[in-house]
Amino acid sequence: MENPHEEQQSALLYRIIANVRKLNQNMNKVNDKLETINKANRETEKISQVWAAYNSSVKIHLDNQAATKK
Repeated sequence: MENPHEEQQSALLYRIIANVRKLNQNMNKVNDKLETINKANRETEKISQVWAAYNSSVKIHLDNQAATKK
């Protein structure tokens, strides 16, 4: 005699597997987007570092000019 709930359990298991596959696909998409964002953030960080160095150089230059005028 077959388990009367076997068909129902099988259908539920199939739905769970299908949902986990969809979740996995969507998580892969999220990971791809995060990689893109991280790349953009790294580029922004480099620009920020260059700008900070430039700002420091300008400050030193202006301080030196002010000192020579005194």
